[in-house]
Amino acid sequence: MAASIAVVGEERNILGFKPFGVDVYLALEKDEDPEEWFRTIIRKNYKLILITDAIAEKLKEQIDALWQKDFPVVLTIRGLGESGGVAFERLRSLVIKAIGTDLFKES
Repeated sequence: MAASIAVVGEERNILGFKPFGVDVYLALEKDEDPEEWFRTIIRKNYKLILITDAIAEKLKEQIDALWQKDFPVVLTIRGLGESGGVAFERLRSLVIKAIGTDLFKES
């Protein structure tokens, strides 16, 4: 049976997930089309896709479109040495939607 979880990102950020039985997809080569590469991953019918911020930024439109569907659930994760980014902004928008105010706003 295939894993229902995929992790997508840079090698140094995601290889640690491999022992847990998830499918790991290393960041694409420079000459690959990022959108087509991600479409091939989506076609495998994962329930959950974890994707690093750096890759998620390149695939923002596709990931946003997936939020309209039940599956796959796509969660962005920070890569090593990263701060802020897509994962932070997604969390921020969900908090604003849930409680109606921006808890992360700097005074």
